[in-house]
Amino acid sequence: MTGPSKAGSKRSPIGLWGWRPIEPEETAQGLLLRIAAQQLHTSTIRTERDGGFSRAKLAHGDVPELKRFAAEVCQDYASIVADNPVRDDEGCLRLRGHAVESFLHFHRRRFCPACLEQSWHHRFWWDLETVSTCPRHGLELVGVCICGADFGWLCGELVHCTRCGKRDIDRISRRPADSKVLRSDSYILSRFAAGTAEPIPILDALSVPDVFMMLERIGSACDGYSRTWRSAKSLGVSLGQVQARGFEVLADGNLDEVLTRIYDGYMAQGGDRDRGFGHCYGWLYHWFNHKRGVKFSPLLAEAFLLHGAARFPVVPKARLGKLTDQARRKLSLKAAAAKAGMSVFAMKNIGLALGLIRTEKRSGSQLSFPVEEVERIARDLKGALSQEETQKRLGIGLRPMREIMGNGSLVPAINGGRQRHAFVFRLADVDALLVGLAGGAPAVAKASPALLPISRLGRGRATTIGGCVRLILGSKLRVRERLKGAIGLRGLLIDETELEAAVHPSTDEMVPFAAAARLMRLNSRGLSRAIAIGMFAGLDKGAKALPAKQVETFARKFIMMGEIRERVGGYFPTLKDQIERAGFKPDKKLAQCLNSGYLRAEVEPFLNRLKTGEVSLEMPPPARQAAIDETRRILDKAERPIDSKGILTLLRKKIQIGPSDQDAFFYTTMNEEKQEFVYIVGAGWWLRQHPFMGRTFPVERQASYHDIVDDEVVAMIRKASQPMMPHDIIAGLAKKDVLIAAADPAVYLRRMAIRRSEVVRFHGKGYWDATRAWAPAGYQPPRGKVAA
Repeated sequence: MTGPSKAGSKRSPIGLWGWRPIEPEETAQGLLLRIAAQQLHTSTIRTERDGGFSRAKLAHGDVPELKRFAAEVCQDYASIVADNPVRDDEGCLRLRGHAVESFLHFHRRRFCPACLEQSWHHRFWWDLETVSTCPRHGLELVGVCICGADFGWLCGELVHCTRCGKRDIDRISRRPADSKVLRSDSYILSRFAAGTAEPIPILDALSVPDVFMMLERIGSACDGYSRTWRSAKSLGVSLGQVQARGFEVLADGNLDEVLTRIYDGYMAQGGDRDRGFGHCYGWLYHWFNHKRGVKFSPLLAEAFLLHGAARFPVVPKARLGKLTDQARRKLSLKAAAAKAGMSVFAMKNIGLALGLIRTEKRSGSQLSFPVEEVERIARDLKGALSQEETQKRLGIGLRPMREIMGNGSLVPAINGGRQRHAFVFRLADVDALLVGLAGGAPAVAKASPALLPISRLGRGRATTIGGCVRLILGSKLRVRERLKGAIGLRGLLIDETELEAAVHPSTDEMVPFAAAARLMRLNSRGLSRAIAIGMFAGLDKGAKALPAKQVETFARKFIMMGEIRERVGGYFPTLKDQIERAGFKPDKKLAQCLNSGYLRAEVEPFLNRLKTGEVSLEMPPPARQAAIDETRRILDKAERPIDSKGILTLLRKKIQIGPSDQDAFFYTTMNEEKQEFVYIVGAGWWLRQHPFMGRTFPVERQASYHDIVDDEVVAMIRKASQPMMPHDIIAGLAKKDVLIAAADPAVYLRRMAIRRSEVVRFHGKGYWDATRAWAPAGYQPPRGKVAA
C-alpha cells in the first residue's frame, strides 16, 4: 500500500493498494485498465483520482505524467515507455521510435479476443488507426460489443460494456480477417518490430508515417483517374481495405498497371497526352510532387518516369531522375531536333508536314515525337534546314525563295506548305545549288566594280534572282567571281551586260513575267492588271510569261513615265502634271493599271523638240505672276490671316489659278514664294513682312497660331491671383480679340496644360501658374520651377 499523499497532489489519500508488472507490448493505458480491475473500480476515473495522474496525458505521451505513473505503480520508467507513445523533446509523439501522432485514436478501444485469451493485457498496436486486424490470429479487431456499444477507456476492465454490463469474452464475435488486409497489417506491425513480413523496397525506404500515407494513396489510385484525391471514406471503403489494395500493388510490383489505368482514364476523358505528368496522372502525381518527388521516393519516381517516358516527352523540369535512351519512347521537340542534328524550327516543320505533331497551340502542352520516327528522320534528313534557315543560308528573302522553288532550281525534301510554309530542305541540296551556281568562278577578296551580286537582282534589273539562278543552271549565264566571306548568293557575282544579253528574248520565245514588266517599264501590279483587263490577247489572268512579240509591240506603242523622266529629268509628281499641261493625256487602260503611260507616236516628237529647246515644261510666267500679285493684294488688305479655302475663293473671283485652274498650282507657287508668303497653322495665309499680333515669322521656323494663343493664356494665368476657370480664360482672350482655333476650347485648354509646363491644371478649380504655390489645393511647385 502506498504512503500518504504529498501536498498539492491530486492523489487520493488512500492511493493504489495493488498492481501487477507491465506486460510486453502493453501501454500505460492498458496497465491502467488492469489496475482498475484489480482495485475493483468500476471506472478508470476512480483509478486516476486515487493514483493522482491523468489517463489522457498517459495516452498522449506526457513524460512527467508517465514518470509519475511509473513511480506510483512501482514500475521501471523504461518498461512503461517501451510500448507507450512518448512525446520527444521536439514535441513529436513517437511509438517505438516512429512518429504516430496522427495515426493513433482513443475514441474507442479495440482488442483481439484470441490475444486476450493468451495473455490478459492490452497491446499497443490495437490503438493504431491504420491496423484493423490481428495478423497473429487472423481475426478482425473488435471495437463494438454485441449490443452495439463501443468499448471505451472509462470502464474498469479490458472486456466490459458500459451499456449492457457484459464481461464475458466468449460472447464476443470473432470474424476472420481478409487475407489481403492481414498481409498489409503484418507489414505495418513488422515496422514496429512486432512481427516479421516480406521486404517491400519501395516501402522499406520510407518512414512509418509515409508508409501509411503511401498505402492509402496508392490504394485510392487503384480506382482510376481523378483530378482530386478521394479518401477511403469518400470511396465508401474501409481504410484497411484501401491500404490492402495499395500494399498488394506495391508488394507484387503492379504499380505500372495502376499508372496505366490512371493514364487510360485520363485519355478516355479527352485528355492530351502531350501535357505531361501534371495532367496525365491526376491528383496522384501532384501529391507525389508535393512530397518533394524523387527525394520522397526514388522508386516511385522511377515508376512515374518509365511509365511516362513511353507515352509522352519527359522534360528536364520533371526531375524524376535519369532516364536511359532505351526507356524513352517519346521525345520533346528540342530533344528530337538534337537527335536529328537540326534546329527546332526544321524539326517542327517536319513534324507538321508528316502529321507527327498537332497544328494548334495548347498552353502547357509539349510537342512530342515518337523515337522511331525521330530515328528515321535522322537517317534521311540529318542536318535539314527549315525554309527560313535556307533563306538565310542563300542570303535571300521570301519572294526569291518562292521563285527558286517554283522554277525547280531547289526542290524541298518535304513540301509542308500551309500558312507557315513549313518546307524542309536537305543541307546537301542547298550546298549543291550554291556549288552548281558558282561553277569554276575564282574566289576574290574584293569584288570588281563592274560585277553585280545575284542577291541584288529584282526591281529595276533585267531579271529576278530566281530567273538569274535558272539562267545559270541552264548554262545561259555564268558567275564571274566568288566573294570571300559573303553569304550565299550575295557572294556570287555576275556581269550585268551578259545578263541583259541572256534575258533578251527572240521573237519566238516566252518572256518571264518579271523580265516582261521591266522591258515594258511596268511594275508587277500594273502588268497583272493589264493582263486581267485584256490588254494582252490570249493570256489568262495569273500568267507567268508573255510572248516576246506582244512585249515588243507594247514597248513600241507606249512610252511610260519612267522613260520620260530618264529623258527629260524632273520630279515624278510634277512631271506628270507638266506633261498633261503640254496637252498629252495618259492612256485610259494604263490608268486602270495604276501606271501612267502615253502613246509613243504622240509624245516622241514633243520630247525631241523639248531636247532642242523649242518648247518648255515650265509654267508660263504670266499665269504664275498673276497668282502671286493677286494673293499679295488680297493679303495686304486683310486684317487677319485667311484660310486656304477662303483665299482660293477670293482668287478665283479675279483670276484663273494657272492654266488648269487647279488648287495645286496655288500651293506650289506659294511654297516657291515662301520668302514673301507664310502659312500660319491654325490661322491661314499672311504676308511674312507684316506682323500679326505683334509677331513676325522667320522663314526657318514653322508659324503656328496655337503658339500665340498659348503664350496669351500663359501670360493671363501668371497675372491671376487665383486659378482661372476655362470660361474666364476664353472671355479674357475674347477681350483681346484672340480666338481659340479649335472645335472645343475647353479641350484645347486641357491639351495646352499638357504641352506647356508653365501651366498646371487643378481638377474642378481651373488653371494656375506652375511656378507659384497654391495652398487651397495643397500645391507646391516642383524643384526648379519656383518663381524667382
